[in-house]
Amino acid sequence: ELFGLGEEFGGAFVTGAAMSNTVGLAVAREWLGERLGVDVARDGVAALGPVDVLSGSPHSTIGKALSVLGLGRGRLRRVPVLPDNREAVDVAALDAALTGLDGRPAIVVANAGTVNSVDFDDLRAVAALRERHDFWLHVDAAFGGFAALSPAYAHLVAGLDAADSVCVDLHKWLNVPYDAAVQFTRRRDLQLAVFRNAAAYLGQPAG
Repeated sequence: ELFGLGEEFGGAFVTGAAMSNTVGLAVAREWLGERLGVDVARDGVAALGPVDVLSGSPHSTIGKALSVLGLGRGRLRRVPVLPDNREAVDVAALDAALTGLDGRPAIVVANAGTVNSVDFDDLRAVAALRERHDFWLHVDAAFGGFAALSPAYAHLVAGLDAADSVCVDLHKWLNVPYDAAVQFTRRRDLQLAVFRNAAAYLGQPAG
């Protein structure tokens, strides 16, 4: 509710922004499988084939997450950013890059507060590209998510509720220990498919 996310979103506390991004991209990986008719959690990431991940100014943890998840750091494609030393993605360039995929589903990582200059992607404009392209939208809001709480700066995260997964780092603004972050997703069913641990002594996993 604080971040303006709808009831369709669920969340979990995780150990830092790196893990939040990793969880979000793990769910995105499962979504890609869903789109391609592959059960990644069962058959493994190799069943997907090459995956396209696009971002303007990705944080270093995005590449790390892709490595951990078996997607590969080399699948991260940097899209041109706006001029005048901006770090926000050029939405027209992102549109062109997605067009070049010829309809293949992809993952787009948008930023709500970059690490170097706290720049914000136009989340509404990025999300609107889904009218023409098929992609999972992950928003790395580790630094800037809390702008949603400020009437003066909430416009910077307008469109956050259109994301499929969101990373928010509580450590950045709430003066809490380093290993405290939250991840949100609107596809908790896919998250459960990835992370469930079925054992008799654990009982049935929550739906």
